[in-house]
Amino acid sequence: MRDAHVWWAVAGGWAIDLWLGEQTREHHDIEVVVRGSDQREVHDALGAQWALFCLDPPGSGWRTWSGAPLRPPAFQLQARSATMGLEFDLFTETVDEGVWRFRRDQRIGRPLQEVTTLSPGGLPIVRPEVQLLYLAKSTEPKHQHDFELTAPRLDRAAAEWLASALVVTAPGHPWLARL
Repeated sequence: MRDAHVWWAVAGGWAIDLWLGEQTREHHDIEVVVRGSDQREVHDALGAQWALFCLDPPGSGWRTWSGAPLRPPAFQLQARSATMGLEFDLFTETVDEGVWRFRRDQRIGRPLQEVTTLSPGGLPIVRPEVQLLYLAKSTEPKHQHDFELTAPRLDRAAAEWLASALVVTAPGHPWLARL
C-alpha cells in the first residue's frame, strides 16, 4: 500500500491487535481501508502486481474489478497475488470535505485525521473506537473478544465517542453498559 500514495490504514481485527501491540486471536483475513475517492489511484498502483476483484452489488460473488468506481452501497474490493500467495480486502470509505462518514449510518462522522492512528510498529491503523463501532454490528465471539480486550484501554474521549455512536446506531447495545 505504500506505493499507492493514498490515505490507507489496516482495519478489522488486525487493527485492534496492532493497537494492542500483540496478536490476541487468529485472523482469517487482512482488511485495509481507503478513501472511496481514491479508487482509481488504488487500481493504478496495485493493478500491475495484483489481481483485483470487487463485490458489486453487495452480496454478489467476486468479479474482476476494472477500476470503475464502486458506488454505495458497494464498498468491498480484494487484491490477490498468486505468485506471493497473498490476498487482502480493501474497504472504500466515504470521506467528504475531510470528514469520514460511517458506512452504516451517515449521521456518524469525524475528521479523517481522527479515524486512524499509528500502531506501535508505525503502521497506519483504524482507531480502536472506530473499529469497534464496525464490529458492534455482529455478535460473533471474536468481536466480543476484541471489545473485552480493547474497551478497558480506551481513553475517556475514545470510550465516549464510541458510546455516543452506539447510542445513535445501536441503542441498547450491550457494550454501552461497559463504556
